[in-house]
Amino acid sequence: MKITLPLTLGLTALVSLAHADEELAPPDVDFYAEAQMMRADMDPYGFDTADGLNIKIGLWLNSVTLGKNSRFGLEGGFVSQSEVSNNSQFTRAPNANETLSGVTSVQVTDENSLDISGFTVGAIWQSPYWLYIRGGGYLYSFKLENRQDRVLLDNNGDTVSTVDGAPESDSQSGIAPYLGAGLAVPLLDNLSLTVDYQQTQLESESYGTMGIGLRYSN
Repeated sequence: MKITLPLTLGLTALVSLAHADEELAPPDVDFYAEAQMMRADMDPYGFDTADGLNIKIGLWLNSVTLGKNSRFGLEGGFVSQSEVSNNSQFTRAPNANETLSGVTSVQVTDENSLDISGFTVGAIWQSPYWLYIRGGGYLYSFKLENRQDRVLLDNNGDTVSTVDGAPESDSQSGIAPYLGAGLAVPLLDNLSLTVDYQQTQLESESYGTMGIGLRYSN
């Protein structure tokens, strides 16, 4: 009895550990990293195109199958986009605060700039025929800045006074949905060329982004 009881307890412990190892077995996943140069059309916000970089890290869930030989994954990324700006110049009549002696007109230089950056969290589905679809949410920071410099002119067009305006900015942040589709063309066993187009709904407007880059999967 003294020998049987310790053996029984020992076997029970070994069986429990074996089951625990099975339950704690690592998930069946493969990791990938993707870097794309992108060009965004900022026309809906009154600006030209903006270049940038989109870096994504994700994992393929090999246990999830949504079609024969397809892959499904989860990903997160960082979007760094260059600031875009536009300038305009116009002449107007002076207002009540600008009615100085001899001032007949005001030349205004209007400068606007837009800066967008943030993080993405989403999912991707890869078909066996190079085509992939991705979508998710864009955690963005949206900053719009305006500055107006004024030159007060007399009747001959000569400068009476100059006023350098302080910049006024409007910053917003939130989550914007995005959806894209593209091709992942194999170059090597673990390396693919990716080309895609993406639409993002941000600040009541929608803008498109073209991207090209490389994806490495282990």
